[in-house]
Amino acid sequence: MLITAMRERTEEDLVWLLRYRTRRRILLAIGDAGKISATALRDTLKISTGSLYYNLRQLKGFVTQDKDRNYMLTEDGMRVYKALKEKGTISPADLAEANKQSKAAAILSSIFFPIWLYTPLYEQRVVTFILPILGFALSSTLLIYTRQMPVLLHFYPTKPDVFLIAGGYLLNIVAMYCLATVISILLSGVLFKGSGEESLLDRIRSVAGASLTDEIKFFSSMIIACLPLMLFPAILSVNKLFGLGLIPAKNTPLYYQVKGAFLIASQIITLPFLTALIAYGRRLSGATAALAALVIFFISHIIYQLLVVGVVVGL
Repeated sequence: MLITAMRERTEEDLVWLLRYRTRRRILLAIGDAGKISATALRDTLKISTGSLYYNLRQLKGFVTQDKDRNYMLTEDGMRVYKALKEKGTISPADLAEANKQSKAAAILSSIFFPIWLYTPLYEQRVVTFILPILGFALSSTLLIYTRQMPVLLHFYPTKPDVFLIAGGYLLNIVAMYCLATVISILLSGVLFKGSGEESLLDRIRSVAGASLTDEIKFFSSMIIACLPLMLFPAILSVNKLFGLGLIPAKNTPLYYQVKGAFLIASQIITLPFLTALIAYGRRLSGATAALAALVIFFISHIIYQLLVVGVVVGL
């Protein structure tokens, strides 16, 4: 019966159900309680509000709510719950007959949608603070050495001022945080969904602003999400340090083409990390989070082009 029920779930549901311990704990806690409120479920599992609501969203089809907004398992959820109680987990072998491509899908999902990266950032306090600090230090060092100032997902050369560049990088993370939050709220549709029971503020908090702790974690995780973008100054640093000649002479057509190619590569690698963070931290579906990341990229491109035009006009 479990395999038959699982056939109706999407590839993404199956992969995520297997991958994350938190999701299995949620199913077990709801199954043990029968019915349970979000607050009680969060306190029982000792996880953040953001993590709880994100994982509940992904368990759609396994978890539902009654008229009092208590969480309970669906029929499929009960089948999974019983299997978890009997064996403690669900192995890929249990799903092999239902979907032989699940392993390949899991690998592709891990590469192109690395949401696994943010689970420890959200649920382990030491990782939440230490890893972003290291990421900030590494990024600032690369930017200072190459004299690059970030503008969302782009860069422009600047003066060799340590405090200016480090401060500019921090402000850029703030801008990314604010932009991702606003776009996530707009794309989630909560502003346009009227509800007799929920106020507008409550609907917004279902996406962002649920707690100060969650916002700190989202901001800290933004530093990690932007780390792949540092591939561009990293290449400039290696080229400058070792004189590899990776980048042609300045002010030649090939110079701008090669630099542009390195920048685009770093942006392409960054987008999946940014998408995964928006999906996890703002409790959006993968498709909606990807759209949010693309909107940020286009806004970044527009702002960068305006800056370039401004510099040219100034000259």
